[in-house]
Amino acid sequence: MIRVQREDFDTGAELERLAAGDHGVGGVASFIGLVRDKGGSEGISALILEHYPGMTEKKLAEIEAEANRRWPLSASLIIRSPRRIARRR
Repeated sequence: MIRVQREDFDTGAELERLAAGDHGVGGVASFIGLVRDKGGSEGISALILEHYPGMTEKKLAEIEAEANRRWPLSASLIIRSPRRIARRR
């Protein structure tokens, strides 16, 4: 499943839904990015994640299909959240 959304989401709740009723799920791989202050002397206050509707979903579908070809996945979930993310304080 692929979702592109600007709203916040609860990672734990998403994992619960993904594996609900499927006791064969034995592992989860994830990437959750954080904004670091690595802007040199100017610093970074936020990161703006953009996307191109249609193109984003198409590429994510290709990535998901490749993962399903390479590994015997019982489920997959990709959430892309294009929005402004403030640097951690």
